[in-house]
Amino acid sequence: MKTLFRNTGYRLFTTQEENTKKISFSYIKNPDGTIRWFWNSDSRKPLFLKFYNSATPKAKLFELLVKIVFAIRLQKIVFRKEIVYYSKNDDPVFNIEDDWAIFTGTVGPNNKALLLSGRYFYKIAETDSAKKLIAAEHKILSKIISRNKLEVPKALMLNENIIQLSDISNDGIRENSFTHIHADAVMAISAHHNRQTKISVWSYFQKLKTEFSAIEDERIPKNIIRKIKAILKHTDEKENINLAFSQGDFTSWNCYVKNDRLAVYDWELSSTEKPKAFDFFHFIIQNGILIQKKNWKEIYAEIEEKNKMTFQFSEEELLKYLKFYLLTNTLSYLKLYSVQEEWHLQIHWLLKTWNEALNTILKAYSTERELIILDTFDALYHIDYAALKFHNEEPEKLKLNSDIDMIISSENAQKLVNYLSGHSLVQKVSTVKKSFMQTVRIVTFQNEILNLDLIHQVKWKHIQIMEVSKILENRKKNRFGVYKVSDKDTARFIDLFYSLNNAEIPAGYKQFTSEHLKSKKIADRELTIKVLKTKPYNKGFNYLKNIFNYLKDSFSEKGFIITFSGVDGAGKSTVISEVSELIEKRYRRPVKVLRHRPSLLPILSVWTKGKEKAHKDAVNSLPRQGNNKNSLSSLLRFGYYYTDYILGQFVIYTKYVLRGKIVLYDRYYFDFIADARRSNIQLPKSVTETGYHFLMKPEFNFFLYAAPERILNRKKELSYHSICELTSEYSSLFSKLESRNRRIKYLAIENNDLDVTLGTIMNTIITER
Repeated sequence: MKTLFRNTGYRLFTTQEENTKKISFSYIKNPDGTIRWFWNSDSRKPLFLKFYNSATPKAKLFELLVKIVFAIRLQKIVFRKEIVYYSKNDDPVFNIEDDWAIFTGTVGPNNKALLLSGRYFYKIAETDSAKKLIAAEHKILSKIISRNKLEVPKALMLNENIIQLSDISNDGIRENSFTHIHADAVMAISAHHNRQTKISVWSYFQKLKTEFSAIEDERIPKNIIRKIKAILKHTDEKENINLAFSQGDFTSWNCYVKNDRLAVYDWELSSTEKPKAFDFFHFIIQNGILIQKKNWKEIYAEIEEKNKMTFQFSEEELLKYLKFYLLTNTLSYLKLYSVQEEWHLQIHWLLKTWNEALNTILKAYSTERELIILDTFDALYHIDYAALKFHNEEPEKLKLNSDIDMIISSENAQKLVNYLSGHSLVQKVSTVKKSFMQTVRIVTFQNEILNLDLIHQVKWKHIQIMEVSKILENRKKNRFGVYKVSDKDTARFIDLFYSLNNAEIPAGYKQFTSEHLKSKKIADRELTIKVLKTKPYNKGFNYLKNIFNYLKDSFSEKGFIITFSGVDGAGKSTVISEVSELIEKRYRRPVKVLRHRPSLLPILSVWTKGKEKAHKDAVNSLPRQGNNKNSLSSLLRFGYYYTDYILGQFVIYTKYVLRGKIVLYDRYYFDFIADARRSNIQLPKSVTETGYHFLMKPEFNFFLYAAPERILNRKKELSYHSICELTSEYSSLFSKLESRNRRIKYLAIENNDLDVTLGTIMNTIITER
């Protein structure tokens, strides 16, 4: 502060000195405790509000309260103040005893204080780089003339430290959104200078690349660096790029709307070397991050919308100029942040959103799942976590059927879930909360799945087996910026997990655990359990709490039921086998396959032939060979099997669905409606259809069909005519059921290509659940 006032013609003292006068400064601090604004305590107006962007409801309320405080003359009571003593030079920049206010500026090597006194603003530079910036601003403003759509301040260099700028904010308001007035101003600024060049000879860009290659700052997340390098690698240096004059920091807080004109401050970063539309992108992106707190998905939607009122880029052009905006802006600020000692919170906001924005370009080279993995680890870069049993290669090379296990606090886990829920590449996030962990299933717009297990207590059944705090204390960071559980703790976990489950440690882990545990491997399972139970977190009230949570966790995630119908030869068995494997590997859920019905009751022939012979005859007999034509017999037969469905559905629900299993039915009740003859039943369709109303409805129902010729090539159990008739019956039934209940999925799939069929089924399950 003393240096700041010395540059304006005053000297400050904390104690009374000869020829000094007493003055009181009032001030408001930043969240980190540093002073944000200060002013003469005798000021009658809250001039510091000129530095404040009251764009949000919360900010408007703050502004209103401040004005009320000043209006009723309570400012000396409400705001903190400090008494100092001053002496002045012969020609000070302003009168310290009048109304004035100072904004201390943004921390960093380009820091400048901003003084408002009378009809002028004064930028006061204290570093060499800041002095260069205000000199550049003076040079630019001497050339730019206010026009119909644009107003700029008059500038005067008082000395190498201070530039005086006229106050052009009067009668203007800051707009929080990009309006047609901003659009007109952007186009007017851009029109000052335009040229085209090859990227290879674009000196500004080449300089940024060189400076970027020299950055070494462990605070910068590793994957944003890798992403930028990937984009640069895929950039064709022979490509032409249009450059245009830009203001350089075109943001809502530097602009005042005055009728149909825009008054614009802060021209120190203006340049003729930045890509076309730089100011357009900068306003929407910076405003979205810092003021509106939007995620990238929302920001990009606004870019697409506002493009229509400005440059009207094609989709290809929009991506091209967005790419070079992101590169030039991010590279420039990464260099700046790398030499900045203390990072304020907003830097982390900016880096996180710029990082995600780069995915818009990288989608051409990487899958959405890969990019989400990169963003997940970068989002956690400054947070305590440790990945468990994670590979040492590039993080995005995680196998398709592998998940990420992570030791992390429940609070930080929820922050991560909130971030991923708003991610631009994420279609859906589903979570299951348990007492010791949170399971997260992420579905991308490409219908890829990424599963995360966010563990905040390491447990086996109801017993806590390791301490999370110690695991995090021992974590190690690999060369890709991923924090991993230490080798020793990983070996300990593996040994505990398999030993307590009475299972042999897999061959791939045996040598690893032996190397890191040596003689400390578990030899006596029962003794280990006894020792663990003596730990404070497994004793007394904690023991009861763990038991209760273990029982509750057993029912934390419900399963669901999937049915497959179709004529013999339609390929159901193959599809069910493949779907079962896919669900277990990618969806990470246990599967139970049932045939036709719950089977709480045995098939009828068991009562006459015995279980073994009845099942043998059922396997060897062809379908639809029964000759029952008696209505009473059919009704009794149907009643028997319907009883199995009515009672069995509750058993299946309790035994499997409530415990999180996915039940796959190879054929279902629909056979009684569309193909009752298969069960040797001859009843009116209305009877069997009515029975369906009283059953729990499976969530997903797939009818597989194919051309009769294709089915006959697979199986010759049915005639051409029967295949056509049954296909029509099933199709009509599924159409009718779908029209009655849109919440339940009834889908007919022509099963000609197995991969296409599996893709349709899995995409339906993934997107609908």
